[in-house]
Parts: sequence; structure tokens; C-alpha cells
Amino acid sequence: MMNPQLTVSIPEIFVLWHPRCPLGEKLARRLLDWLRPGSGLGPEVFYRSLPAPDAPPNGLPLPLPGEERLKCDLFTRTRNNVSNLQVVVPLIDENMVADQAWRHWIEQLSVQNPSSIQRSSKIHPIILPVALDATAYNMPPALRKLNYLRPAGLPFPAGNSPAGAAFEDVVRSFLKQVTESLCRHVLPRPVDPAPDPRDPRSKIKIFLSHAKQDGIIPARRLLDYIYSQTQLAAFYDENDVGFGSAFSREILRGLSAPETAALIAVNSARYASRPWCRREFSFFRQPREDGRSAGGAERRFLYPSLVVEAMEGSQSSFGVPEFGCAPTIRWTDDDPNLEEMIVMTVIRDAMLASFHSALGAAIPSKPNQIIINWLPDPTTLQHIPAIRTGAKLDLLYPGSGLSSLEIDILGEMYPSLTFKSFEQVLL
Repeated sequence: MMNPQLTVSIPEIFVLWHPRCPLGEKLARRLLDWLRPGSGLGPEVFYRSLPAPDAPPNGLPLPLPGEERLKCDLFTRTRNNVSNLQVVVPLIDENMVADQAWRHWIEQLSVQNPSSIQRSSKIHPIILPVALDATAYNMPPALRKLNYLRPAGLPFPAGNSPAGAAFEDVVRSFLKQVTESLCRHVLPRPVDPAPDPRDPRSKIKIFLSHAKQDGIIPARRLLDYIYSQTQLAAFYDENDVGFGSAFSREILRGLSAPETAALIAVNSARYASRPWCRREFSFFRQPREDGRSAGGAERRFLYPSLVVEAMEGSQSSFGVPEFGCAPTIRWTDDDPNLEEMIVMTVIRDAMLASFHSALGAAIPSKPNQIIINWLPDPTTLQHIPAIRTGAKLDLLYPGSGLSSLEIDILGEMYPSLTFKSFEQVLL
């Protein structure tokens, strides 16, 4: 949805696990917390484990297709406006493999293909099987042909309960693999020719912005992590700007490339004094126009950025106004999991940005509205021409993450704007 040639779908995540699986509910709850952080909106996560009300004691859970929703559910109100993307995450262990009913059910889910889906249908299932132990590969052939997610640290030794540091290692690996998979399916993709929605797009790329004088060590470590521990890619000027190429042109091309879904800025002591570093960040943080909805509302799209605070000891620097409200993570050399936390946080936020954009596109709109996919802040709002004119507008934003104090401050700076969350409009 970055431009008229791209489209995204609203994802719905279904986590399946056998009732006797000790890890199932624990992993499902952590996935829910991860995909719906803070008070913001995120994709719906549905659990499928206990038998359906009308099923026998050892029967199957509620079916996935035709899921009934509460009347206040946001997705009920938007289902007719955009395509939904159904993502099925079966947590496969020996109990699921041994249960013939579960095996058959999941096999039927995995053998669905676009030719068997009615053209009028808006549900396109994607299966992301997770191997919790070695027996998971004994599932039916339709599932075995898929590339399983394999969280590190599994299986647990016999008799060990899923808790403590060992379990947290499993959770981190599980969330990392699910997040990467979701991003490759959920982020914007070309619509002409229409792709198979179950085919992931090309690798998601993260732009690494840093000052060569003093920010190279964190940037290099992040680069090494991206290429050695993930299925992502990175734009790193030392590697991606060819010798003899126009530097500025290649940098701007990397920032605006459709596969570039996030930016990480290494804020070292000299970052603020480097014009190109600040220009990179400012360019990436300019909201891109998505055109106008059928009702006349203007839509704007923004991919996430994250600041890695890398100044050492008593170093000081000028402020960087371009950072605005971008989240910050403190860099330290002795945390072995820091690169993973930084990269997975910004990629998760990229997936949520696409989700919020799809949800915003489904809102019944009208003239004099601007629909954005991020929490508003003065730095980004100033980039929108219609806001700078001072015209009276309704600004629609995702989630309920703005406090009353923040809304009051924004209201003082932009008295002609009325701030409304998606929830206020849809519920």
C-alpha cells in the first residue's frame, strides 16, 4: 500500500496446539502479547486447542473458516472492504502427530490452494508449521513439504517444565521466526500481475544509518546479525553503494526501495553533525502518500524507524530533531541478545505499520479526513501539506496510545485538527 501499485491485507493469526501439548498455551500467549504491544491495535490472534462446544470430548476445536466475531470486533466492520489474510500457526508435537483427527484436520488446511478457493472468497490460508520436537516431521506429506519453523532450544529435556531462562530462549527464537515469516507475507506487494498471496515477497530490508567516524561497531554487529541469524537483508552504504556510483542517488534509492521496510539509526556522538545521516533519517520519516480513499480521505503511510543510542561514557552531542518520537534502545557491547531485540522490534513494528495501513484503508471515509498508520507527532505531521495549510481536518490514527496530555499538546500546536483513533471511528 506504499503507492497505488501495492496492496496489503489484514492478517488474522490462528495458533493451533493439541490440548495435551505443555508448550502450546504458553507460546500462544507470548505470541499474542508480542503482536499486540502496549495499547495499540494489532492483528487478531485466535486460539484453537479445546474441543468445539458441539464436538466430542476428544474432538477438534472450532473451525477456522467462517469465524464468528463479536459485534464490536473491528474486523467484522472491515471484512467487506479489504482482503483478509488467514495465517495458521500449528504448534506440532508428538501429541498432535499421534492424534489422527488433528492430523487429518491440519492436512486439509495445508492442501488448500488458490485454485480450490472461490474467486469471491477473501480468505487465503498461509500455513507456518512449528516443530516443537522431532516427531513434527511425521505429519502428512502436504505439511512436510513446507519449511518448518524450528525454535532454538527445543525439545526440552524429559521432565523439564517450560519455564526459566531456557524457556525464554525458546520464546525469543519462536517470536523471531514468526515475525520474519509474517513480514514477508503481510508487507506491501505488487497487485499487477496479482500474486499468489501465499508466496512471500522478496527479502525485507533494513536500512542501517550510522556515522562512519564513531558508529561503525554497532552498525557492523547489526549487519552481521541480519545476514547470519535472520532471513532479512540490510542496506549498508559501505556494501551497497557501488564504487563510482552517485552516493546521494544510491542512498535515496535504498531508502525509497519497496523492500526497505524499516530504518535503524545508530546515534553516536558524531551522528548529529553528519548532514547525510540526518538527511537519511529525515527522508525516511516523511509520510508517503497512499492516494485518496473512495470517500475522499487522504491516506499517508510511514514505515518505522528505531534509534540505537550508542554514545559512550560522558560523550555528549547536539539533539537530533529529526528523531521526533522514534523509539530508542540503549546500546551495550556485553548483551549477547541485543542485536536480536533491536532487529526484531523494528521488524515487528514494520508488520504492524502495514496492518494499521490496511485497517485504515477499510475505514469508511469522507472528505476533510487524513488517515495515518502511526501515532501522530509534530515532526511527521509537519511533512503533510494539507496540515500545514491550517485547514480544519479530522486526523485518524491507529490504536489508543496517545495520552490525554499528548492530545492536549498536539491540539495546542494544531488547533484546526481533530484527533480520532481508529477505535473511536470503528466502534
